[in-house]
Amino acid sequence: MAKRRATQELVDVVDDLSSVRITPLGAGQEVGRSCIIMEYQGKRVMFDCGIHPGLQGENSLPFLTNEDLDELDVALITHFHLDHCAAVPYLLCHTTFKGRIFMTHPTKAIFYTLLSDFANLSGEDALFSKKDVEACMDRIEVVDFDQTILVDGIKITPYRAGHVLGAAMFMVEVAGMRCLYTGDYSRVTDRHLSAADMPPVTPHIVIVESTYGTQLHGPRETRERLFTESIARTVRAGGRVLLPIVAIGRAQELLLLLDEYWAR
Repeated sequence: MAKRRATQELVDVVDDLSSVRITPLGAGQEVGRSCIIMEYQGKRVMFDCGIHPGLQGENSLPFLTNEDLDELDVALITHFHLDHCAAVPYLLCHTTFKGRIFMTHPTKAIFYTLLSDFANLSGEDALFSKKDVEACMDRIEVVDFDQTILVDGIKITPYRAGHVLGAAMFMVEVAGMRCLYTGDYSRVTDRHLSAADMPPVTPHIVIVESTYGTQLHGPRETRERLFTESIARTVRAGGRVLLPIVAIGRAQELLLLLDEYWAR
């Protein structure tokens, strides 16, 4: 009887998925300014709040004016890259958002350093000041991987996402409906990070990062060999190598790769 009741409850939730409202305020059909609103049974969750790295000033923000931000219950930030978190100081200090905000311990620590630097370098197009970043630190709460917290009836559990230090996927449960938001993730183990976790429960809805979803990459071993051999040829010929790194976190992996290559 208990098993039949549990099965019926799952069916009831699945049948009610049409009432889940998911609104991209950024990154819906673009790369950058990730910001997704999920609403169900009167509960409203924001996933990420980043900027568009190719735009300046307020044009780089998610479309925050399209939502009643004072009605949001909680914001969940997956990791410290600017396209996922750089609008957080603006959200907390220059909008009507009154909810709670969570990220992991490493994300919060690196967030402060990156966003302070971002504010100093933005000049006339600055969306916020370093004082705003410092004010954010008092409001941002931290959560551990696999720790389940309850916020106004919203059950939240972060899982490891790989990608960069502290990156999290968030499983959010509201009235029995489970939604998994991945942010950037990697199912491949790096030299300095484990692969993304496989959540132990099945979500009803998955909101997944798909930046490279339509692209095919060559085997990792081939790409690493071409990279290290190219650098080795340049150095042995007396040249110098400048490596532009697209985002923090990748530099550490490349340095470990090179250290491993020269050790051989």
